[in-house]
Amino acid sequence: MTKRYLSLLAAPLILGACGATTRPPRPTRRAAPTRSSSRPRRRSARNSTAWGARNGNTALNHTFDGNPTTTQAAKDAWNTNDDPTTWANFTDEIANNLGILDSLDATCGNQLGAGASATADRYDLLAGALADDRLYVNSASGTCTQYFAVEVDALGVLVNDDCGGRAPGYDVIETTYSALAAGLFTGVDDTITADDATHSATTFPFLAAPTS
Repeated sequence: MTKRYLSLLAAPLILGACGATTRPPRPTRRAAPTRSSSRPRRRSARNSTAWGARNGNTALNHTFDGNPTTTQAAKDAWNTNDDPTTWANFTDEIANNLGILDSLDATCGNQLGAGASATADRYDLLAGALADDRLYVNSASGTCTQYFAVEVDALGVLVNDDCGGRAPGYDVIETTYSALAAGLFTGVDDTITADDATHSATTFPFLAAPTS
């Protein structure tokens, strides 16, 4: 598939968000769906209590907010929140941004996990999973090739047995852009094809030595 190169900063200026523009108040939060399976339970690669912080993925939190003060405050609130029972409070904000990103290829509804109808809860399935900002690994799998694999399997969007996780060599940005804009794992890129350092997939601590 030919790669499409995007400028996310310009997206709000040229594209409208997909889906409903207003969301009715919801008295209770809907938990991220789980899919029953005979396979072993997914294990988290991080323990939020032990680490005392979230994974730090603020890419969908006030992404298109033009006010730098409120944007920074929102991102700080996200990163410092170590209470998993409150993370669902970010779901609506994430869903709103997912609607914008879904419109990047001018086709609404083809985002990974998006609902078929343009209703207010169209992006809640994926938003609920992303609000639980932890990295999950299927420790029972011996195949590790795809970032975000465990999450989409748990949602029932794309059944697979990959271990998931986030290896240093994964093109996380391309995977994220492609999943959110076109419902694919490749095809929408930031034009950066490789890191400027060589990491290891087998030797701890896996990341290349820092440069001076």
